[in-house]
Amino acid sequence: MMPWAAWAYVVLLALVGLSGFALMLRAGQSKPLALARLAAMGVLVWAVFVYVRDGDAGLGFAAALFAAVVVLSHKSVADAQDARRMQLGAPGRVGVAINGLVALPAVALGTLAIWSRHGA
Repeated sequence: MMPWAAWAYVVLLALVGLSGFALMLRAGQSKPLALARLAAMGVLVWAVFVYVRDGDAGLGFAAALFAAVVVLSHKSVADAQDARRMQLGAPGRVGVAINGLVALPAVALGTLAIWSRHGA
């Protein structure tokens, strides 16, 4: 059984992913890029489940996690550039930073699941 904190984190990741997807579509940005970012957040949700439930963290999962990290790193850089271009105040910059940092624990959990699976 998953602890309530894991469920809360999964819900947070889902909300961040869905809101980012909706904002990209509203802004008229690339639909394939919006779908890639949404899928990347889905991989992070999957990472939480794999870690908490001691699931299969094979090569496919590792490749998906790596791709998700690349896609979300690109998103974080683009968001930081947009914040600078829009000259956001301190609260806005903090919000952009928190949005980028919210995914890091899921990346760590996915990495730990891979590591523990392969006996390191």
